[in-house]
Amino acid sequence: MIAYIKGQIIFLNIKSAIVSEGGLGYEIFLTAKNRAELKVGDGAEFFIYNHIKEDAWDLYGFKKSEDLDFFQKVVAVSGVGPKTALNILGLAEVSDLKKAIGQGQAIFLQQVSGIGKKTAERIVLELREKFINDLSSGAVVDAGGVRQIVEALISLGYREREALVAANQLPPADTNQPLADRIKEALRLISK
Repeated sequence: MIAYIKGQIIFLNIKSAIVSEGGLGYEIFLTAKNRAELKVGDGAEFFIYNHIKEDAWDLYGFKKSEDLDFFQKVVAVSGVGPKTALNILGLAEVSDLKKAIGQGQAIFLQQVSGIGKKTAERIVLELREKFINDLSSGAVVDAGGVRQIVEALISLGYREREALVAANQLPPADTNQPLADRIKEALRLISK
């Protein structure tokens, strides 16, 4: 099995890069964010996940071992393949994904193409405890005040599901933006 590759980028396309090492070229599938950071001719190194099927041997690359670890846990969930897991990784930083799953925010995962309600709930059900334990503080932190926004919307009479949808549609939180402004933005989204 290939666990790590270090070489030079010789070709890029929408979903992958070809890395040349030792006279061989390895096609490595990447998140859109990681792919966008690369240029032909650059040196690159990746931790590798091998996905072997009857008709293919696909390599998935990650810049950090933490990303690979997260990917492996998500792929272990029944019904989640490596392409879907890679799309989940492209949704946000691993720490934010762990927080969302640890908080039980299945709706956050539904933003990924190919993930419906049942699959998102299965991911949360199977991984929630693992990610709560992975967080350094031992407690789930509210990324971007989402939980506070949802609670505020519920107290205003909205259902939890529509409150979660609105809160998760907000752009990433600006550190200087007051929580009240984010709640107002969420209200605007609900009223559309």
